[in-house]
Amino acid sequence: MTKPLAKPKSLKAQITRTSLVLAAAALLRERGPEAVTYRKVAEWAGAASSSVGYYFDSVTDLLYEAGCYNIELWIARAEKVAAIADGYDQEECRKRVVSLLMEACLPDDTVSMPAHYAQLIAASDAPVVTEAYRKGREALDAAVNRILVRAHVGLTPSVVVALVDGGAVKAISEGYEVSDIVRDLLETAIRDTDRN
Repeated sequence: MTKPLAKPKSLKAQITRTSLVLAAAALLRERGPEAVTYRKVAEWAGAASSSVGYYFDSVTDLLYEAGCYNIELWIARAEKVAAIADGYDQEECRKRVVSLLMEACLPDDTVSMPAHYAQLIAASDAPVVTEAYRKGREALDAAVNRILVRAHVGLTPSVVVALVDGGAVKAISEGYEVSDIVRDLLETAIRDTDRN
């Protein structure tokens, strides 16, 4: 595992370093790990190429922090949805569970769905990104589990994520609307679980 450098001391240095991580995270999300280069990150951050090398020992260090930032975004979104679910009684949460799960697991409208799934698959080319994503999975699954428990649905977070991600890839690759395919898969799985 790579070890991130100590945080810069001055406010300006902190802002510069953060802008580099944000640029790298955006590049990672939109174009995959191979797009994260010193030159491209500096360009996207509006900084000098030399600044990337100053704050990060290697592209590997930068990729790890970008991966950590991205998974934290996804965790925050899922936790926000779980907090909404916590505010419902069980019956109301059950009525809304499919929409809640979709909102917790799918990228929001600001993200290109094909780009999101392409970068997840491309992450396998960068072990530090997969490491960051794997470490964040526990917190992401915990948020999804809060929704499932509140709605009293007998699926595991892993099954939900597999259905959502598998449905999204199917929809993207076959030209369907992602939300239609994912909704149908989740509704079917919940109905089948209820029967057992």
